[in-house]
Amino acid sequence: MAARLTLLLLAAAALTGCPGSIEDPARFRAAAAGACPPSFDVEQDLFARTCGTLGCHTGGPTLAAAGLDLTTAGVGGRLLEQTSVECDGRPMIHPTDLGQSYLLDKLGEDPACGDPMPQGLPPLNGTERACLEQYLAELSGLEVQSDAGVTPAGDAGDEPPPDGGVGPAPEAVTVQAEAMTLSGYVVDTADATLIRLPDGTTSGTATATFEGAAGSYALRLHGVTESDGAPRVTVRVAGEVVLEETYPLAAEGLEPRAFGPVDVALSPGDTIVIEGAAEANAWARVDRLELTP
Repeated sequence: MAARLTLLLLAAAALTGCPGSIEDPARFRAAAAGACPPSFDVEQDLFARTCGTLGCHTGGPTLAAAGLDLTTAGVGGRLLEQTSVECDGRPMIHPTDLGQSYLLDKLGEDPACGDPMPQGLPPLNGTERACLEQYLAELSGLEVQSDAGVTPAGDAGDEPPPDGGVGPAPEAVTVQAEAMTLSGYVVDTADATLIRLPDGTTSGTATATFEGAAGSYALRLHGVTESDGAPRVTVRVAGEVVLEETYPLAAEGLEPRAFGPVDVALSPGDTIVIEGAAEANAWARVDRLELTP
């Protein structure tokens, strides 16, 4: 299984030279652990990217694994009506208790039936699972209960600092590429949520300054692969290379692709740089960086 979200922010491509500063960190922080950022699109960013590979949950009920198609139109309606073919007909979305939904059970460490999902991939992180639970709750009209994996507001369980102050806890941060300082890169005119190297440009950078809480984060880069070349991308944090990838060829046209996660230590003020290098007619398109505590 596999797929994951989209914050739409104003492009900051006009600034060059100095690193871009995230003036309003709340716009880039997806949410505290266990909460879902409002821009996350479960069907596109989670199902399509992680569950929709050939031979998995795509292609209609006759071709999809376990008869569960998570990519074609109408997936929400199908989930409301579908039951498990491998686990005694358990409902994908439980009608009265969201925490008993079979879809959530399969994403746990020890599902009642079969292997845990996503198969062959890391388990969903806290943000992704919270977004999925929220999505299922909205489909079913149920509330997201704490036993379904989401901590209610005001019940984080953290002890306050001894001095009575509020210590900054690491939060999930999403850095949209189009809101970074661009050099060589431009905002894609065909999709303003992406950046790309212009035709004929061999390399470029996108830079931002981290202003979240100090801590360890899992870094993922969301890019777009192309069918006519295999560009390269490098991510540096405070000058150190933390991620280097060559985009695989897309089967056809443009296809979203996530790279990582890699563990990085971040402190306020650290510079994050994405370096892209074109190859043939593929222009190292980038969507966003996700940093999850």
